[in-house]
Amino acid sequence: MKRWLKSALYVCTIASMTFVYTDGFAQYSSQNWANSPQNWRNSPNNWDNSSQNWENSPLNWNNSPQNFQNSINNYNNANGIYDRNGNRLGYIVPKANGGANYFDNAGRRLGYQPGD
Repeated sequence: MKRWLKSALYVCTIASMTFVYTDGFAQYSSQNWANSPQNWRNSPNNWDNSSQNWENSPLNWNNSPQNFQNSINNYNNANGIYDRNGNRLGYIVPKANGGANYFDNAGRRLGYQPGD
């Protein structure tokens, strides 16, 4: 009887884990594909997202920290990124395709948001 009960509990546990795992995977794949790094639209290998693209380069004047619109000394800019204590961490530069580039205060590109 004990062996049968252990076997039944084991089968039930494995079956429930399988259903949870496959259900979770299906949920992940259908809901998060748009945000997935495997999606070409989000890939850093996509030219639109590449740091080698002039539009994304910190050497481009629009992205440069020397541009007053991005400067830490411009207290009226709307593109600054701040922490909870009010310290400026960097800035955001919108792209023509609706995306955005994220830079730290020194002008190093930290990341991007893909456009349309």
